[in-house]
Amino acid sequence: MSLELYSFNLNEIINLVIDYRGKTPKKLGLTWTDSGFRALSAKNIKTGKIVQPDTIRFVGKKLYYLWMKEEVKRNDILITSEAPFGEIFFWDSDEKIVLSQRLFAIRCNEKKVYPKFIYFYMTSSKFQWELKSRATGTTVKGLRQSELLKCNLHIPNFSLQVKIAKILSNIEDKIKINEKINKNLMDISNEIFKKEFLNFEVYDNNNLNSSEFGLIPKKWFYVSLDKISDVTIGKTPPRKEPQWFSETNGIKWISIKDLGKSEVYVFETSEYLTEEAIYKFNVKLIPKDTVILSFKLTVGRLGITTEKMVTNEAIAHFKLNNDLITTEYLYLYLKNFNYESLGSTSSIAKAINSKIVKKIPILIPSKKKLNSVSILFNSIFEQIKINQGEISKLTKLRDILLPKLMSGEIDVSKINYDLE
Repeated sequence: MSLELYSFNLNEIINLVIDYRGKTPKKLGLTWTDSGFRALSAKNIKTGKIVQPDTIRFVGKKLYYLWMKEEVKRNDILITSEAPFGEIFFWDSDEKIVLSQRLFAIRCNEKKVYPKFIYFYMTSSKFQWELKSRATGTTVKGLRQSELLKCNLHIPNFSLQVKIAKILSNIEDKIKINEKINKNLMDISNEIFKKEFLNFEVYDNNNLNSSEFGLIPKKWFYVSLDKISDVTIGKTPPRKEPQWFSETNGIKWISIKDLGKSEVYVFETSEYLTEEAIYKFNVKLIPKDTVILSFKLTVGRLGITTEKMVTNEAIAHFKLNNDLITTEYLYLYLKNFNYESLGSTSSIAKAINSKIVKKIPILIPSKKKLNSVSILFNSIFEQIKINQGEISKLTKLRDILLPKLMSGEIDVSKINYDLE
């Protein structure tokens, strides 16, 4: 069955564009704050989710109202204009936010279209292709507001829009539930780790020994990271030779951006390297269950590999080679590690060299203490991995269903779906 579709330009179905991409605190005579209203930029938006929370900045009340003359409201659609280009997010919240660099929002005319359907439509390959065709720039693709508004949409009647959106939302809701569960599980893991391995106030002084880094429990000791793991660094083949890269096939190649989009485990990457590239440029293959750490540009992003993978040169890999600690312990230790302690200059926030990475001091607890929580950590991390795997599968399912629902290949009129 083919759907009867109606053609509109985007500007015909929206009431408002919110575009403050040129604004900055400095231009408005104020500064960023440590808390307050979140200021989202393009790098925080990945279609369907907010990513890289560690890069989100904040503004105070005065700056918020100076900046956001038109506020983002529930059911608005956020769009990145460049770096990254064409990422879409549906704002389903009453939280007040600032639209910062390379990010704007549209508000649909709800008398004409169903906003959640338009959001899904804008994530489709058909609409994304039109976005790319209207982008300008050579090195970095960018999108002007005027070009966005010219984009053409071919959409069904309102009732079918609602039905299609509800079907896809059901999948997306399950994804969000899994993401929330994983966040809670990681918060629990962090609190347990801090209590058991970082808080020594519960110990009597008679049970503490001095170390290079302060008092630690007896039978505990520090070693450098390269003494307990095989440390390797990734690599990037020449970018001017595109034959070494792919967006669909080969060995998954992890970037800092991919770490920002992942939770604990890395399942997906935006690019792949060919096997020939890995051999020709001696790119280090890292095995499954390896802890990886970004140490350039953005220091401290972590992940655990789920299969044989490779990374760029800004990421170090730590494959444990003994049983002094576990993979979960190392991940949590590095997650709580103070990377500023590795140097006294402000540049440490942007990069640390590989020699310093290899010598990161790792606190080795007693075997008894480690074993007391290892089973719990292992169970929590295994559940996080299962949930992430399900998220990956559901995301792929949603992306497969999307064009079939939009085109009428799947006849939603015959699906008895509860719209409440």
